[in-house]
Amino acid sequence: MSEELRTEEEQVEALKKWWDENGKSLIVTVVVVLAGYFGWNSYQENQRSQGEAASSIYQQLVNKATKPLAEQTEADKTELETVAAQLKAEYPASLYAKFAGLYMAKFAIEANNFDAAATELQLLVDAGEQSPVTYLAQVRLARVFIQQEKLDEALALVTTTPDVSFAAQYEETKGDVLFAKGELAAALSAYQAARASATALGINTQVLSRKIDDLAGAKLAGADA
Repeated sequence: MSEELRTEEEQVEALKKWWDENGKSLIVTVVVVLAGYFGWNSYQENQRSQGEAASSIYQQLVNKATKPLAEQTEADKTELETVAAQLKAEYPASLYAKFAGLYMAKFAIEANNFDAAATELQLLVDAGEQSPVTYLAQVRLARVFIQQEKLDEALALVTTTPDVSFAAQYEETKGDVLFAKGELAAALSAYQAARASATALGINTQVLSRKIDDLAGAKLAGADA
């Protein structure tokens, strides 16, 4: 029994010694861990709250933007631009901000302000993300460059299709660039590739078919001449 008591006393003394040496640091560690845990929960809650707020603002933008252009008043257009700018300013790192950038470019195109549209789209392209938003921005920027007669820059943006689901848009835009450059055979080939991709994806090909027919007719007329 005395041996057992001595062993217990030694254990108690060892525990006291360990506490003197390590107790304070243990308390600090626990506090840091708990602070980190509650801090992370607070961060997640903040992110969720911000996400909901951004989603609500974006829904306002979508609802207003779906109103036919012919029915939009100047006040409507101003409000649309304000809501889009709010999303970009308050939630710059969110996907909603990127969508807002696409909308702002759309509004600029509708106003024939191609410089402003190019600026918005270039920001999205320069972000370098491999995402549908970037792919869409890239093909839209190419179309803006066509309007600005920056044909080489436009062609560089659509020479390679980044994703099969965007093949029809990229090939059609490539055809538009080549047509503008006077390279009719290459343009026809691009339109045909676009129509094949659109058909595979179940996309309406009426416009593409008209471009192909018009271009084929122009080539035949040129050959007869």
